[in-house]
Amino acid sequence: MQKVLVLGVVTIGLLLSSCSKNYEEFLSQAAELQKSENYEQALESLDNAINKAETGDQRIAANIRAGNLAGKFLKDMELVDQYYQATLDDITNYSAVDLRDLAKQALAAQANNAAVNMYELWFDKFSDNDNIIDVKYEFAEVYHKNVRNLKQAIKTYEEVVINYPDSEQAPKALFSIGYIYANELGNNDSAKEYYTMFIEKYPDHEMAPSVEFELKYLGKSLEEIPELQHLLSKTS
Repeated sequence: MQKVLVLGVVTIGLLLSSCSKNYEEFLSQAAELQKSENYEQALESLDNAINKAETGDQRIAANIRAGNLAGKFLKDMELVDQYYQATLDDITNYSAVDLRDLAKQALAAQANNAAVNMYELWFDKFSDNDNIIDVKYEFAEVYHKNVRNLKQAIKTYEEVVINYPDSEQAPKALFSIGYIYANELGNNDSAKEYYTMFIEKYPDHEMAPSVEFELKYLGKSLEEIPELQHLLSKTS
């Protein structure tokens, strides 16, 4: 009975100690626990820091740290996405630059769903921003290379081509559509349509020779392309 009572007192003491810590103390505790490779306990400390945060910036910082820890050491990508998603509750006053940077941080941590939501919020808030063309193309690249939603990537690339035909991103977007159809979806008819459109719209572009090469050998295997035979001989 006495042993149980002592354990109860110790437990209560630990709980009271935990409750008495402030935001910065929980962050320091998390850093020490992470250093000693106690990653789950470090994450618990970061959760406590999030709960103790007094400002949105503090919560954002703690959520980012928790997301990065969950990805790097616990390999829990669903948890990573949850922590980055949580930052969306506190970014109402973020500038265009800050929100875009946060989306890039989410991508670097592989919080792809959160990053998509951040880009969509960016377009809702900053549709008249001077960098909208760059960000729109960047968003298409996210769908193409990070999220791997090829249908949505094509749609977003097309928005660049249609809405900003004179931009430097438009030819790259048009090429990317053709490339996806040819090399990732195996739809040679659609690839030919977009590659042909590229040559017609941007005949003097530096990428035009590459597009002509793609058109010339559309649907051909490596063995059927004379210009690439030297590459095959090196691997055989």
